[in-house]
Amino acid sequence: MKRVLILGFILISCFAKAQSWTNDSYSRYNEVTFYKVEALYNLIDFKRVDIKLLQAAIFYVTNEERKKAKLKTFNYNSKIENIAAGHAQDMVKYNFYSHTSQIRIKRTVQDRFHLEGLNPKFYGENICSTYGLQYQNGRKVNPPYRPGEFTYAFTSKKEVIPPHTYISFAKEVLRLWMESPGHRQNILNPKFTSLGCGASIYFDKNFYNMPYLKVVQNFGSD
Repeated sequence: MKRVLILGFILISCFAKAQSWTNDSYSRYNEVTFYKVEALYNLIDFKRVDIKLLQAAIFYVTNEERKKAKLKTFNYNSKIENIAAGHAQDMVKYNFYSHTSQIRIKRTVQDRFHLEGLNPKFYGENICSTYGLQYQNGRKVNPPYRPGEFTYAFTSKKEVIPPHTYISFAKEVLRLWMESPGHRQNILNPKFTSLGCGASIYFDKNFYNMPYLKVVQNFGSD
């Protein structure tokens, strides 16, 4: 059977007050009702990131794009989420940025699917590395006055760069992907029916330890 692999590459409480996001939560929300989750609008605390909620935000904003294109929305797949989350964590832990893992048994996307016991006819992957702050790309930044507080340089007043909220980060990642033809093709590929999203935080030592996240989408077919 012919297999298709399409890869994309780009660099660059209370539920809502009382619950944490779990795999079962996906069965209770869709790309419309998800916006009722109040925790989505919290600023991300990079010392205590709710990664499961962030991954869910990316999942549902992706399904918004499918709906706009009049495509069937993705099914959530916890095993595919494990694949995506594991690759995001590996890229941070082993300091690489690629669809090809530095871990031998996870080398290719297909390897990573097989380790989860999956062998879909069609599969693909998007990756992204971008700021955890609502930073305007290219603007100069002051060395932090205090750890974790970033401000723009050359301004007449102190202009603090705020963290993203969970939903604003998800929308920014989807904006980057949708503006890139290869990533957009994956997101709108009708052969892909299932999706799992992963994210992992790191701090850029070359940019005053500004928080970044590496994000992965893995697509499969049922």
